Amino acid sequence: MKGSSKAIWQFYCVVLLLASAFAPSTSWWIRRGLTRDYVRIVNNLNNQQLQYQCKSKDDDFGLRSLPPNGEYEWGFRVNFWGSTLYFCNFWYLDNHAVFDVFRDTIDFLYECGGAHCIWKAKEDGIYLFHIQTKENKKMHDWEKIKA
Repeated sequence: MKGSSKAIWQFYCVVLLLASAFAPSTSWWIRRGLTRDYVRIVNNLNNQQLQYQCKSKDDDFGLRSLPPNGEYEWGFRVNFWGSTLYFCNFWYLDNHAVFDVFRDTIDFLYECGGAHCIWKAKEDGIYLFHIQTKENKKMHDWEKIKA
């Protein structure tokens, strides 16, 4: 009986290895907790401070301010359950936007182009920089703050 348990265990290990090598969605699942992910906020506003507050279920980075051309980045490991989520509230002058800056999903990582999600605030909206293609994609428009 012991020999058959060992054979089953070896079989499962081989299947897991093959699945991670040939299925991108499976390898994405296996990478959880093994690699670090990053979020970077970049202020590309012309001569305006960018105010923001980023949070997760467990972390609150507090109110922050970035000068023009300033950057802020943090790194983290996603949790095993795939529920890691960070969101931010951004504002400058009378404009604001609130959205998820990181979700532990294969689709979201694809949008980022990898493990670094780089968000750039510009006058006409907030862009996500795709690392592999080196392109900025407008993801969010600014909304006017109601007085």
